[in-house]
Amino acid sequence: MSYLVLARKFRPTTFDEVIGQDHISQTLKNAIREDKVAHAYLFSGPRGTGKTTMARIFAKALNCKEGPTPEPCGKCQNCIEIAKNQSIDVMEIDAASNTGIDNIREIRENVKFGATSSKYKIYIIDEVHQLSTGAFNALLKTLEEPPEHVIFILATTEQHKVPITILSRCQKYRFRLLSTNEIAKAIKNIAQKDNFEIDDEALKIIITASGGSMRDALSLLDQAISATTGKITAEYIRNLMGLLPKEIISKTIDYIAQNDVESLMKICKQVYEDGYNVLQFAKDLRDHLRQLMIFSVNAEISDVSAEDKKLYDRQKNLFSIARCIRMGNLISKALEEMKWHDQPRMLLELYLLKMAEPYYNVAELIAKINELGKKSILSIPELVKETKIEKSMPGDEVANSIESTEPVQEHSVVTMADSFDNDLMGLWKEIVAEFSRKHPMSAQTLKEATVKELDSNSFQIAVSNPLSLNMIKMHLETIQKLMTRKSGREIKVSMAVDDIAQKGGIIKEDIKIETEQEYVPKETFAVVEDFKETAKTAVPSKIESIAKKFGGTAVKKEKNKIKKSDKENSADSNGTETEE
Repeated sequence: MSYLVLARKFRPTTFDEVIGQDHISQTLKNAIREDKVAHAYLFSGPRGTGKTTMARIFAKALNCKEGPTPEPCGKCQNCIEIAKNQSIDVMEIDAASNTGIDNIREIRENVKFGATSSKYKIYIIDEVHQLSTGAFNALLKTLEEPPEHVIFILATTEQHKVPITILSRCQKYRFRLLSTNEIAKAIKNIAQKDNFEIDDEALKIIITASGGSMRDALSLLDQAISATTGKITAEYIRNLMGLLPKEIISKTIDYIAQNDVESLMKICKQVYEDGYNVLQFAKDLRDHLRQLMIFSVNAEISDVSAEDKKLYDRQKNLFSIARCIRMGNLISKALEEMKWHDQPRMLLELYLLKMAEPYYNVAELIAKINELGKKSILSIPELVKETKIEKSMPGDEVANSIESTEPVQEHSVVTMADSFDNDLMGLWKEIVAEFSRKHPMSAQTLKEATVKELDSNSFQIAVSNPLSLNMIKMHLETIQKLMTRKSGREIKVSMAVDDIAQKGGIIKEDIKIETEQEYVPKETFAVVEDFKETAKTAVPSKIESIAKKFGGTAVKKEKNKIKKSDKENSADSNGTETEE
């Protein structure tokens, strides 16, 4: 008798033996038990998860001599023929080699005839997604309303390629990948039945390489059993699969952390000269980085053996999580490009050098910039005292002499230049220019305003009148945001009328405006005789300013002359009327 591979030798024969698909097994058992079997089923999921096996078990459960039953006997003629794929009532069709419309037409003709020795005529169509469009269309009507004795079981690894018209006519069951524990338990059970030994590290390598597929795991195990007569060890499995020694991978990680470019190049040379596949080297490095990242997050959820825990415990402190993510992305990108590159070794070397470069994530960069900014800020000098002297009338020597004897009003003001790199006007112009784009009507008020810094964190805008103050108030929030963004720090913006009006943090908005025309000297003057004549002929300043706007001059006339001229005018007009 020829050798039977493990995947066939230990294929499940009942619903309970199927690993990891309890949600599907229980549903099908209930349907059989309650006589609610549908006419069409679709089994979809990754390779090696039990789709075809489940279809055969379902067929045995329906056509068993003692059934339909959720637990087929496996001993009757129907069960034996189905298990050996020899039953004429259960037909397995490979859609990959029977893709044409003629094959489906043949099925459509055969469904008219009843089962020979069973209750149901069952069609298992594997890889159904490979049927042509015409074949799918030919199957539609038969799939929707088959004879009562016909059941269709469709299996596929790519459900998205199956037309929606087919999907809507079937009950859909999704098979999932098997977990590490489920595969490990099944392999240990097989090892006990087949009398061979395998250590935990070798078992872990096989499970990792299988990717959740039970058939792939059994194929690797079958290969290992055929190549050795003793215990299956991790070192043997590594050599069998072409995996690199752990020492090379761990050294590569250390050299990346140390930015040791020379040693990295030596590692690549060693891998190439020893005959290892550079693609496998990249894959092993990617898997190690993944395990290192998971171990750094939580050691309990990582699949690390007891022997490797010391290594991962040491290396987890070499990189931050952000850098592990970056290196994982780089090595994955390298693997993708190496498959099609004519020099995969050179490409791997380039990516290893890139992985060894110093790396800062966004948070670290911001912290570094803030640290440099604090060091570069100039210390603010002592407050410069600016003396404000009341303005005197031109030529008024008496006023000047009296004013100089009064206490001088002083304001402690530090200019913006002291804390903003001597560029107060440049900074203010940028703010006004940006403000003008959104609020051109209000920008003129800002252009005419005076800017002053009261201290290192407060900034004042002084305007000439309350109307301008109210207009700027409407945009205070916008101005404050612009000031903070341009200066690079939190700045409090306040406002005042005419001059610095902030005292104790409160803005004085009821400041009386004093213009030159309305200026009233605090001192009194002795008026000499010459000033009396001037006072008689002087024109009020407001009337004079109105006259200038209209291009004329205002002259003050005496009351007697005005009355006399009025009488002469009236007389002339009366005389004229008499002559007429």
